[in-house]
Amino acid sequence: MGIREKLIQLLEGSGYTQKKVATKTGLSTAVISQYINGVYSGNIANVEAALADFISREEDRSKRREVKECFVKTQLAGRMLGLIGNTHTDGDIGVIYGPAGMGKSMALREYAATNKGVILIEADPGYTAKVLLQELCARLGVKKTGNIHELSEECIQALNGTGWVILVDEAELLPYRALEVLRRIHDRSGVAIVLAGMPRLLINLKGSRGEFAQLYSRVGMALDIDVHKRETEVDDFNTILSSLLPKDSGQDYITQPGLAEAFMKHSKGNYRRMFKLARGVVRASTIGGQGISPGLVERYAQMLIH
Repeated sequence: MGIREKLIQLLEGSGYTQKKVATKTGLSTAVISQYINGVYSGNIANVEAALADFISREEDRSKRREVKECFVKTQLAGRMLGLIGNTHTDGDIGVIYGPAGMGKSMALREYAATNKGVILIEADPGYTAKVLLQELCARLGVKKTGNIHELSEECIQALNGTGWVILVDEAELLPYRALEVLRRIHDRSGVAIVLAGMPRLLINLKGSRGEFAQLYSRVGMALDIDVHKRETEVDDFNTILSSLLPKDSGQDYITQPGLAEAFMKHSKGNYRRMFKLARGVVRASTIGGQGISPGLVERYAQMLIH
């Protein structure tokens, strides 16, 4: 099959448009159209070289096994969702804290996707109190100009009596003033708030010398992921790993002797690291039809950053 025929087949079967092909190859849509229609009068060899490289990459991609990250209802995830749900129902303030890569963000997104009356904010280092309020105003569809007091009032009026919950991911990045703004909104509107982040979030809420008692005293429930992770670690780890590995002709790789142990050892119990490891191992397993094995996990783990 020639380049032109392969390109036409790709366009018909993959959802690619001529514009997307142009972007991927650096060719213009006019050149691609003319080439497909057999009327291009320029340097065909150069055009076909660019298209052949593009088509080859697409063929490799289509053959590659993909591992997709998705929410898995582990016991730890269930506890996080339980805290969020109870905090939402009670109109309280809840805190989830623990190391990175343990599923906090996934749990917050799952709750936001499956419940109504939820505002999910993913904080970053640039979130001052005013930026946080402007983001809340934008989500609530109210005026987002003015000083901090005016913005707070807009949010309070919009949230008052709604019974909603505000979820803040990476909340350890919020400065004290932003956390205090959230406390004030909670106190005056009755909206529930769940803060999730790294362990230092707890220090930020308490103050290094306990000087933020007014803020921390509002917290109804707090979930220490490290403590609960130890109780359910092996079962949760195997549940997530099983969701990531393919099922070839009914084969369940998770039952292969030594495989789960190899993943546990090299991911160091971190779910995000496990996903990256599984993604690489699954892709590499198709090379030479070698399949998935503890040895392949060992070899691929050497390429991960420690």
